[in-house]
Parts: sequence; structure tokens; C-alpha cells
Amino acid sequence: MGGDFWLSTPNGVVVTKARKKLKEDKILIGDFVEVDLENKVIEKVYPRNNSLIRPEVANVEQVLIIIAPIPKPDFTLIDKLLIKFLSLGIIPVLVINKMDLTEKQFIIDIESQYKPVCKILKTSVLDIEQTNKVLLPVLKDKFSVLTGQSAVGKTSILKTLLPNVNMEIGDLSLKTARGKNTTRHSEIFLLNNGGLLADTPGFNAFELDDYSPQLILDNCPEFAEFNTKCKFNNCSHIAENISICGVKQAVRDKLINKDRYDRYCDLYNQAKEKESKKYE
Repeated sequence: MGGDFWLSTPNGVVVTKARKKLKEDKILIGDFVEVDLENKVIEKVYPRNNSLIRPEVANVEQVLIIIAPIPKPDFTLIDKLLIKFLSLGIIPVLVINKMDLTEKQFIIDIESQYKPVCKILKTSVLDIEQTNKVLLPVLKDKFSVLTGQSAVGKTSILKTLLPNVNMEIGDLSLKTARGKNTTRHSEIFLLNNGGLLADTPGFNAFELDDYSPQLILDNCPEFAEFNTKCKFNNCSHIAENISICGVKQAVRDKLINKDRYDRYCDLYNQAKEKESKKYE
């Protein structure tokens, strides 16, 4: 803001400026930097483990993807986010919020699709003690990003974790069952247990383009144990006959969720088509 950067240091938060060249290269939320504390100037930005463009944040260790029964989850979008985060070495955690409104079948459906892929947690901000008990151990000593569709309860969860921070809570449009996005920028918060938590704009603000077919294939963790049963090492698990594809056999035997597999096929084929057009 105005060329100022807020840095977390052993002596507390320090407001600094940055060298001109560093400002041109851009400093992101989550960057590790070297700073001249006497003159309050950032001298160096250290290499990043990872970075996201939308939102602009770096060195993320894990992401909590918040979903709820209302608004209905966009499963294709969730799958794309999982591919992105896994490919960057970021640990994904799926959080089912609004458990007070959630029917058992919804939980069964989510777990059947995503239990082999990532950790699944359950929260309800109506039970503050339980929500803290579930989330705080996962967030301890990690830099985490909190994201999700609008109106799934992201800001309410943040208020539960950070009761002394003033935040705006949006509501749900009953006509469209779509939320009003109250998070317009990325902001980072320090938790009492040493965790850092960044709140971000909704899913539509994330970078979701340019998935290569191989990237999609490599980041479906539930395929891993069945790959060895495929006849060919370069099996895409799509065009091959079921008799020579271990993944297809696992889908048939209900060892891999069919909905997840079908969406994988759609994403893979879309990426393949996009890739082929580059050479036309």
C-alpha cells in the first residue's frame, strides 16, 4: 500500500520500503526477505518454493479449500485447484463447513471422491470450540491459504480462528444460491499457535489455465497404486482398452470414484485438444 511493506520479524511487525529494482520485480505476500532494519528497507527477496499469480502469494505450505452443501460445490473447479496445488507441492485440505446444515449423503459423496486425494475436515462455526479443535492443529506452524467459493463460510471461519480481527461477513443470494464475495484482496494473519493464514478472493480469482495433459495425469493421487497394473508405462487411462489399463479396472471395481475419473477424462481431453492447437 503506497509502496509500504509490512514485515513480520522477531521484534514484531515492521513497516518498510523496498529497493526500486525489487519493487519492479514485485514482492509477494509470503516472501522471505532480507531487510536493513536500521533504514527499514528491503534489500533482497529469497528464492520462492512456489507462487500463485491469482492471488499473488508465495511460499504457501498448505491450502484449506472450504466447501459447503450450499452453495453447491463446483467439483470440476475443485479438481483443477487440487491439480494446481499438488503440482506446486502445496498440501491440500478439504474442509466441509456448515456441518449443522449438511446431510449425511453429502458427506458420503465428498469422502468417496476426495478421501484418497487429501485430508477432509468437518466444521461448523456454530460450534466455535469444535471448529478451533479441528482446524488449529492443522494450521500450527504452517503458512496456509484459506479459499473457497463465496458464501461457504470462509470469513466466518476466520472470525472463529481470529475473534479479535474485524472482518465483513457476506450473505447468500437466495435467488441464485451464489454468495457475495466479501474478500476483495489477500490478507495474512498470525495465529497464536505460530501458524500464518492468508485469506484470499474466491475460486474465480485463481489461476486455472494452462494445464498440460501430463500435469493432470501426474496429479491424480488415487491413480498411483493402480498405474503399475497398466500394460504400458505411458498409459493415459482414457483411450486404452480396460483389459490393459489398471486405472480403468479400478474404476470398474469401484476402487476409484467414477465421477472423479470422468472429470479427469474431460480435463485431460480438453488439455490435449488445447495442446494440439498450438501446433496447427
